[in-house]
Amino acid sequence: MPSDFPSDYEDRAPAQPRGIIPWFVNNHVAANLLMMFLLGAGLLAVSNMRAEVFPQVDLRTISITVAYPGATPNEVEDGITRRVEEAISGIEGIDRVRSTASEGVGTITAELDDFIDASTVLNDIKDEVDRLSDFPPADADEPAISKSSRASSVMSLVVFGQGGERAIRENAERIRDDLLQVNGLSLVSLSGVRGYELSIEVSEETLRRYGLTLREVASAVSNTSLDLPAGSIKTDAGEILLRTAGRRFTGREFEDIVIRSNIDGSLLRLGNIATINDGFVEDRLESLFNGQPAAKINISRTGDQDALEIEDKVKTYLQTLTLPAGLEIDISESQTDILRDRISLLIRNALLGFALVFLSLVLFLDLKLAFWTSMGIPISFLGGLMIASLFGVTISMVSLFALIVVLGIVVDDAIVAGENIFAAQEAGLKDEKASLAGVMGIAAPVTVGVTTTMAAFAPLLFASGILGQIMAPVPLIVIAVLLVSLFEAFFILPAHLSNSSRWSRGILERIQTRVGGALHSFTEKVVRPTVTRCVQFKYATFVGSLGLLLIMYGLFQGGYARFIFFPHLEGDRVAASLTMPEGTPFETTRAATQQIIEAAERIRREIDATTPAGTNSVLARTSVTVGEQSFSGGPGGGSSSNGANISRVILELPLGDARVISARELEQRWRKEIGEIPGAEYLGIQSSLFSNDPPVEIQLRHANEETVLMATERLKLELAAVSGVEEIQDNLDVGKRQLDFELTAAGLATGLTTNDLARQVRQSFYGEEIERLQRGRDEIKVLVKYPLEERQSLSEVYDMRIRLTDGSEAPLLTVARLSESRGYSSIQRVDGRRIASVTAEVDEASTTPNDVIALIETEIMPRMMRDIPGLSYSKEGDARNQSEDLASLGQGLLIALFIIFVMLAVQLRSYIQPLVILTAVPFGFLGAVLGHMIMGHGLSFISIFGMVALSGVVVNDSIVLVDYYNKLIKQGVEESQAVVDAAVRRFRPILLTTTTTALGLLPMLLETSVQAQFLIPMAISLAFGIVVASVMIILLVPALTMIAEEWRIR
Repeated sequence: MPSDFPSDYEDRAPAQPRGIIPWFVNNHVAANLLMMFLLGAGLLAVSNMRAEVFPQVDLRTISITVAYPGATPNEVEDGITRRVEEAISGIEGIDRVRSTASEGVGTITAELDDFIDASTVLNDIKDEVDRLSDFPPADADEPAISKSSRASSVMSLVVFGQGGERAIRENAERIRDDLLQVNGLSLVSLSGVRGYELSIEVSEETLRRYGLTLREVASAVSNTSLDLPAGSIKTDAGEILLRTAGRRFTGREFEDIVIRSNIDGSLLRLGNIATINDGFVEDRLESLFNGQPAAKINISRTGDQDALEIEDKVKTYLQTLTLPAGLEIDISESQTDILRDRISLLIRNALLGFALVFLSLVLFLDLKLAFWTSMGIPISFLGGLMIASLFGVTISMVSLFALIVVLGIVVDDAIVAGENIFAAQEAGLKDEKASLAGVMGIAAPVTVGVTTTMAAFAPLLFASGILGQIMAPVPLIVIAVLLVSLFEAFFILPAHLSNSSRWSRGILERIQTRVGGALHSFTEKVVRPTVTRCVQFKYATFVGSLGLLLIMYGLFQGGYARFIFFPHLEGDRVAASLTMPEGTPFETTRAATQQIIEAAERIRREIDATTPAGTNSVLARTSVTVGEQSFSGGPGGGSSSNGANISRVILELPLGDARVISARELEQRWRKEIGEIPGAEYLGIQSSLFSNDPPVEIQLRHANEETVLMATERLKLELAAVSGVEEIQDNLDVGKRQLDFELTAAGLATGLTTNDLARQVRQSFYGEEIERLQRGRDEIKVLVKYPLEERQSLSEVYDMRIRLTDGSEAPLLTVARLSESRGYSSIQRVDGRRIASVTAEVDEASTTPNDVIALIETEIMPRMMRDIPGLSYSKEGDARNQSEDLASLGQGLLIALFIIFVMLAVQLRSYIQPLVILTAVPFGFLGAVLGHMIMGHGLSFISIFGMVALSGVVVNDSIVLVDYYNKLIKQGVEESQAVVDAAVRRFRPILLTTTTTALGLLPMLLETSVQAQFLIPMAISLAFGIVVASVMIILLVPALTMIAEEWRIR
């Protein structure tokens, strides 16, 4: 077989070759300095990189929130959301407008187009809202307009014990204020606590006794409790400001306010007629931690703040903290624990992978060559991180994932270069000449191979949506690491191998000799005859290969290979969220929540009874909140809601391998143990690392509201009949019972107006807001209202008396007509139209979200639209995001394929050979699919990253083979012989890259830790895919090359 290095190669080579590669080969000092620079600069960059759980994301939304206390959802829709929607609908840069009208608040969210300046749109929205006349409505707050942002959760502190609600809250506030004084902590908030309120309660009987009204009491308090500037006076000593200081801040101070001066000179003070409660709002809220009353302190990060530094500072503060007797503090929901587990996972797998790569190379190559080739891993990693840090990449779960992606492919170019240098030495070349000949012989194809891998990842830089932002560090790191690895293979490695002396001695040298002999024998006796047969029967080889691809297609069509876009990511807690019907009493919700808690306790006792003594309990902590639900948003942020009809129970599991049951298994057992909760509208249980959009969400639209309601119920019934679909709910929750007041003819005759009636009813049952006090960081409402016992029954409404314009009073029922109705608890709108939304979770053990969505689109919704004319629908949630993300990636990948084709065509000077090389890529995908089936994992977008990396490796190996074939053709070798010789010659480097890639990822494939489950699909794609693809490169590429040559000649 013709050699890469013929006998006269040394004579034909230039005496002093020029160029940067020869310069580095002959300058060991420069190569070592470059290596030390990359290692040192990389270590410095890593030490200064910010640590965070997930990368910061820009939601690209602007929210307008208007509080309208006491207003119904319909009133909020008419007075707030509808008007704002109409005002901002024509603003350039807004993609769509969503709104929610709930009791007492309206929220409008404008979703922005990509690449639009959010600040400009924000100013345009403010201008349009300011132009609205008579907005906001009377008694509503001013609109709060802001660009939406997500603060990434770091950890929570829980103050708990038996000190009472006020003591717990005050100590939690003290800790919050202390933490806000710590440098580097700026986002600290409280949850699970009631807000403060100062209420002035006056009974109807007392008002009548003194001839007063609530309005008069409120006016007297308002006119007294205030500070007013009174100008200034200029004296010889200087100017003196004048002001009246009468604002009250505490309940005792309010008691002294004079309501009226009597004729006899006595004073009627507020304390004489009212009960002043300086405490909490009336809404019930119960927060428990491990069964004791608690308050939660949420600590988040934003901007350049470091999650691990924040954790260290918080723990340092806790060491100095003292609490009153009866109160304790604990750390809960620490996201940094997950980050630390990821870091240790990467380090452990990187070290094991490095060791396996090194050992596999030592079997085939000299110890020195194996060592310096393996050193490409730390050099490339640190150099790549140095470059990535310049683009703002941080240490996060995503960036660590990127390093594991590139772990299996980072030394491929060094292996090819090192193996070729080794071949040059075997051919008799010495020292620098062997090193230079080896690296120059493959410089062009390896450069193209590595750059095609970069091109394959490049589209991910431009992926849209939140997922695109979250995953942006992956292509940045992969491209940076591969770029440095290319430099290392060309400028550092050859210098270290320029001395022909070998390190292998004794038994190691004998083992290498035997392995080398066995490999040579296998190559000549198995590989060469097999490749020759494939070339001889090239069309049969091609048809058989197509059959393999048809098998892959059949695996998908038959449901054997399943695709789940966003897989379940094992979290460290399981949360149950309960929603009872609107208007459900707090005690009823608490009783239903107790059923959930007792089910968890039964599971804990069962599992703890079967685990060995001394092991961790199945549950580390338990948190319960009745009257509030707070949700984590994963890569930053989340949401919360309040109401007497909702609750949330969180079970925290021990960290990582210390847990005795997986979060997913606990979720399933808990759901079964809870069973049915009487009267519950919704019970959702979540065990994923973070809560994302529902996997199934369908929005229904129709001009008729009753038709929408009917269609919603029908869709829910259709989904309930689908196996694996669970937790089905809609957004058409029936609201609280509602009494509507309308003036009668008698009422109008008295001179009453609708405004008079509404204000008096509002004052009686909601209260009259006098002012808002600022105490520290808290804004406290001051309200005048009836006592609670006079606002708890319908009889109080019916017995109410209305003050007429002449000062007299009349029973409510003589001047107003009352009717009862019931609307929705919230009204959601999209682009100016009301929508009904049906959501569902999917049990991935039975089916997949994609299968359910496909069933909805092909069967359920077409059938419903035939039966219900005018009905339309749209996919939302995960399905919408998936469609947008895949469309964005699809466009990018088409561009990447074109770029890869161009680079291959330019290097090979052929239009056909690039197609031959790219034909091998799908067979790598076949290996990835088979690998997922063998390992029992479903395909996901995590798998796609492994496939993208795989495509680069396949192209890299293929181009080296085809490039060598072209060289042999130029040497005059016959075509069929040349293609066989090329496959045989490149078998060893392909075997080495395949072995090192698979072995480098083997620790990850065998990893059993909870945190590794997120990463294993990527490792499966790359490891299994490269094995199958390598076989196809050796067997199929030669056959296709000959087919292409045959058709070219024709």
